[in-house]
Order: sequence, then C-alpha cells, then structure tokens
Amino acid sequence: MPHELNISLIGTECRSIPRNKKIAELFFRVGLIENWGTGFTRMISKCKTNGNPRPVFEEKAGAFVISFLLYKNEGVNEGVNEGVNALFALITQHQGMRVPALAEAFKTSPKNIERWLSQLRKAGQIEFIGSPKTGGYYPKQ
Repeated sequence: MPHELNISLIGTECRSIPRNKKIAELFFRVGLIENWGTGFTRMISKCKTNGNPRPVFEEKAGAFVISFLLYKNEGVNEGVNEGVNALFALITQHQGMRVPALAEAFKTSPKNIERWLSQLRKAGQIEFIGSPKTGGYYPKQ
C-alpha cells in the first residue's frame, strides 16, 4: 500500500494513489475505471445498500487485502454462506466449541472451519475466549 494512504482513512475523503500511473491512465481511457479514487467508497456504499457488513481492509505481508462477508446466498457463494451461517448457529447453540469438534460436526476439514471462523470474526459475530489450549468460540455479545 502506498505510504500516503493509511488503512484507517479508507472510506473517508481520502483518494487512492495509482502505483503505476501509465496503467491507471490506460484503464481510465478504455473505461475499466470510472474515476480516480472512488472504489473504496463505492464498495462500502454497495455493501451497505445490500445489507452486508462493511468490507475489511487489511495489509498482510505487504499486500493489500479486502475481505467481504456476504449475507445473501446467491450463485457460487451459496454453499460458503450456508456453511458460515450454519457454523454461527452451531456456535450460538453450543458455545465454547473448538475447531476439531466443529470440523467433526460439519464433516469438513479444520482448514475449512478456520476460513468460516475467520469470516465470522471479521464480521464481529464471534470471539475466541480462553487460552489457546482450552478456550473456544462464543457469539459476541
């Protein structure tokens, strides 16, 4: 991420800064982008309009990552969203469960459960309480 842009400013009046001005200008001229620096605010606005949570903006290992948690079950995401929603329901009913027990309950891999848990944590719906060896997942109050 350019040092001029701070993740905490995304969604305010800040504008993005193209890393490669020639490529950005080419995309603008052929109509692949509408305007400079409006993408973040449009993403946030569309999520709000669709009833979805605000996207999560992060910098991981020098890369800029945007994560979306969608509540609507449409198309390819239907299976993933159903899994995430079912996982949240299970955590709400059986608080304190850990990844191995959740994976067994869903007959899926622990890695898949961890992906779903990550989405729920980013959306602020669950939290891990306790030590890494004995704690478990709980719905956020």
